[in-house]
Amino acid sequence: MTAKGRLAGVIGWPVGHSRSPQLHGHWLARYRIDGAYVPMAVAPERLEAALRGLAALGFRGCNVTVPHKEAAMAVVDELDPLARRIAAVNTIVVREDGRLFGTNTDGFGFLANLQAGAPNWSAGRGPAVVIGAGGAARAVIVALV
Repeated sequence: MTAKGRLAGVIGWPVGHSRSPQLHGHWLARYRIDGAYVPMAVAPERLEAALRGLAALGFRGCNVTVPHKEAAMAVVDELDPLARRIAAVNTIVVREDGRLFGTNTDGFGFLANLQAGAPNWSAGRGPAVVIGAGGAARAVIVALV
């Protein structure tokens, strides 16, 4: 990555379970995008300091994983209405002025995967069962209704 490259990552505690660094790394390389996507292990008591430091370190944004999805809502400067409804943030964009914008893309990802794997599936065809109560589960429920 050059000095002008795009820098992003995933923040969690722990963060080793996340496959997003490998996934994003693959697409950055495949499309020859000058950038890097790094894992950031941040303890809960350091979350606000870590998020507030993203702009100073040159980050364009980050994904948020357990256990920070709910706590990140209180740190961002601007919250997307969808993330507010879900009560969880999984994506933070660092604006040009350094302000943090929080949103949630978990539901979109779930629906895209569902439509690819079961193209004839329709919400009107019957009930669905969502196991879990965390931020990702709530995003899936919001996406389904």
